[in-house]
Amino acid sequence: MAYLNDRSSFGHKLLGYAGLLLVLLLVLIPYTYILFSAFKPPGEIFEVKWFPEEWSLDAWRYTLESVQFQKYILNSFIGGLGASFIALIIAVPGAYIFGRKQFWGKEVFFYTITLALLFPFVLLVVPMTILWIKLGLYDTMPGLWLAYQVFIIPFALWILRGYFAELPPFLEECAMVYGCTHFQAFYRVMLPLAKPVIVSLLFIAFLIGWSDFLFSNMLTTGEGPRTASVVLYVTAVGGERVEWEVLMVMTLMAGIPPVILYILAQRQLMQTFAVKKR
Repeated sequence: MAYLNDRSSFGHKLLGYAGLLLVLLLVLIPYTYILFSAFKPPGEIFEVKWFPEEWSLDAWRYTLESVQFQKYILNSFIGGLGASFIALIIAVPGAYIFGRKQFWGKEVFFYTITLALLFPFVLLVVPMTILWIKLGLYDTMPGLWLAYQVFIIPFALWILRGYFAELPPFLEECAMVYGCTHFQAFYRVMLPLAKPVIVSLLFIAFLIGWSDFLFSNMLTTGEGPRTASVVLYVTAVGGERVEWEVLMVMTLMAGIPPVILYILAQRQLMQTFAVKKR
């Protein structure tokens, strides 16, 4: 019987590793092909082969010198960073209040906000563009930061509220027994406990700002804080022909920063998922 259990366990492990290998190949094969294609000359880009016969940096030079794609990468980075910090300032206190305090209409107010996740945001483009022009926020980085909150705040409140609500109710009371005010109990006790979730929120908010296309396209112009996602789209469909080798370079440049941030935030993300599992 033990022998059968060992064989069954080995079979499950083997099946699991095979599934992981399949997923890994599905992810790595396209990115590996993109990597090698970024070094192909235009004459080889349509040839179905992995390695270029002649390694070329022409696409990289064109992307960095003519298109100046690094400028749009910086805009995406600033947009994602600013959006994440604004979301942090708004969502953390808001989620704490929704999760720990009692007041009239709390549930109705909370679910009204989170139901915004189901709203088709494309319907907001025209009214927000008109409003942003009137407020002087059109084609500005603060305008993008505020626009991104339409996506971020409902999701952040939904995630953080559940975490704060699950913490023991006596934590603030114990802090106030030792002389803390309500704000000090929140700042010195609750925030450190919520650090993994907050870091995860910062990462997700940054990704939303980094990869957004809808508002980045409609609320900016070519001379304003246009982001990398918009330039990728214009490169893909905006010309008479697609410069595939240039598009591959842009894809690599736009994909590397989120991967680096994920590696840096991986421990906090794992702690967040572990907390949710408990």
